[in-house]
This record gives sequence, structure tokens and C-alpha cells, in this order.
Amino acid sequence: EISLPPVEWDVPWRSAELISTLTHSCLDELRRLPNSEAVRAQEVCDLILDLQRLAMDWYLHDTAMRGQRLADCAAGLARLRTLPSSAALADNVCEEVVQRCGFHRAVLSKVESRSWKPLVIHHRGDDTQPWFADWINQRVPLTDTAPEAEMLSRRRPTLVYDTADAPVYRPLIVQAGQSRSYALAPLVVGQDVVGFLHTDHHPLARRVDESDRDVLWAFADGFSHIYERAMLTEQLRAQRDSVRELFFGAVDRLDELCESTTERMSEGADAAADGPGAMTVELTEREAEVFELMVTGATNQAIADRLVISEGTVKSHVKHILRKYGAVNRAQAIAWALRDR
Repeated sequence: EISLPPVEWDVPWRSAELISTLTHSCLDELRRLPNSEAVRAQEVCDLILDLQRLAMDWYLHDTAMRGQRLADCAAGLARLRTLPSSAALADNVCEEVVQRCGFHRAVLSKVESRSWKPLVIHHRGDDTQPWFADWINQRVPLTDTAPEAEMLSRRRPTLVYDTADAPVYRPLIVQAGQSRSYALAPLVVGQDVVGFLHTDHHPLARRVDESDRDVLWAFADGFSHIYERAMLTEQLRAQRDSVRELFFGAVDRLDELCESTTERMSEGADAAADGPGAMTVELTEREAEVFELMVTGATNQAIADRLVISEGTVKSHVKHILRKYGAVNRAQAIAWALRDR
């Protein structure tokens, strides 16, 4: 009889290795058979052919499963791409990793001065993880031998096949998180590693494998680009708002300067000929535009939108109009203007 190698059922990814071992065992058995054992030799040959067919079936199955996971990974990234901000991306990334990429648990962490801080966790079927609350924003040291430290220079994913034999941070990963095996990928923005994605299959006995690592890397790489784009967009918006504020502030100051000059030129006019309602009021071109809209009952914001100026500029124009009419409010100025017309 052919002696079989030991099988660890929590690592199905070793099926190809097991098939290969069985095939080589059959080949060794075939070599040892004497010529008189033709029937036995035929049986071993048939078994070798069956194993080769099984190896091909397993390869096709594994390739199809990996392709499906990568397709689901792409769908998850497409959904994340629609989120409005970097904060929303951080809040949702772990859920997408679990739901789309075939993991049972995912943790997002940020890297900060030779340490990393857990931020968000998602667990399939039960997202209540009370143990994790004690670790949010807590510094985890990046010792030189830790798998996380290795990624700061390599910027490539890694597998921790057995946490019992690896230099992991045990208080968090083993004692609190009870992880037996996990896959880890960096989040890279520009030239810097800004965060980590930890994934595993807890509470299942299954360990992570090369397929898990490849799928996680594809997701982490895509997410890094999406997150970087979101950050750049937010920076551009902030700069745009700053420039807009400076621009409208300059316009307001120019308007005030022009209006104060006009007021000084008209100070000598006989403004009180027949009372406030009968005086001739000289408005600037912009004040006239504002006043025409005031007469229709438009609010300051509506006037600002119509004339493409800031609401503060509209308020300044209204103040000058009331001063020129000698009116105490908008209604009085409108009434006197309509009477003059």
C-alpha cells in the first residue's frame, strides 16, 4: 500500500501540494514493482492518471475562485469610489473587504511615527467586537521584527501563517483578537505607507493562504489610489474656498472704496429739497442693480445669486442705498423710490 502524507484540513490551499505528493508516491511505487506485477502496475498507472485529472480540476477550480474574488474585489472598489470623502472611505473600507473579498474579519489601522493605531473593524455576521474598543487609537509599536515593520520598507503584502511562531504583537493580535493566522497589506499614498489592512478568517479554523494575500493586495492597492484621490480633491476644495474668500473680500473692499468716493462727491448736493421722498439719489451702477432686485422683494441671498456676488457684498450695497435715501429700512427706501418714479 502507498503511505499517505499527513493532511491538515484547515488549509485547503495545500490540496495541490497533496495531489503532487500522492502522484510522486505512486510513481515511486511503480518503479519498485517487478515486471510480474502487470495488473498492479496498471492500477497504479490508472491512479496516476486520475491524480493528474484531479490536479487539473483543482487548478481550474482554484483559478475560477480567485478570478471571482478579484471580480468581487473590483466591485467593492467601484462602490468605494462613489463615496464623498476620505473619512467615509475609512469608515467603509473594512466592510467592503469582508463582504467582497472572502474574509471574515478586517481591521483598518493608520501608521504614525514608528507605530500603528487600529481604527475600524468589521466582522462578518457580527460587527459587535467589544474587545476592539479598548484598542482604538492605541499605539502599537513597530518593532524591527514585526511583520508590519517589514512592510514599511517593502510595501508589499505578507502572510502570517501561524501567529504562534511569528513575532506579532501578541497582546492585540493573539490575546485580544484571537487570530491564528492573518494576511496584511499596506496602504500607500504617494511614497508613504499611511495605513494597514489586517484580514483573517476568525472564528473559522481556516488559515490564510497565498490566494488571500493576492486578493487583499489587489484590494489594498486599488483602495490606496482611491483614498489618495479623495485627499487631493479635499485639498483642492479647501484651496478653492480660500481663494474664493480672498477674491470676494477684495471685491467688497473695492466696492466700498468706490462708493465712499461717490458719497463724498454728492455730499454738497441739495438732498432735502422737498423732503426725503422727493430728493434725487445718485446710485452707482451696482447699487442700482441691487436696488432693482430689492424692489421686487428679493432677499440678500437671492440678489447675490442673481448678480454672482457674495451675500456680504449685497449687505454692503443695501446699507449704502439706505444711507443715500436717508431711510431706516428697506421698505421705506423702496416706498420713497417708487413715489419718485
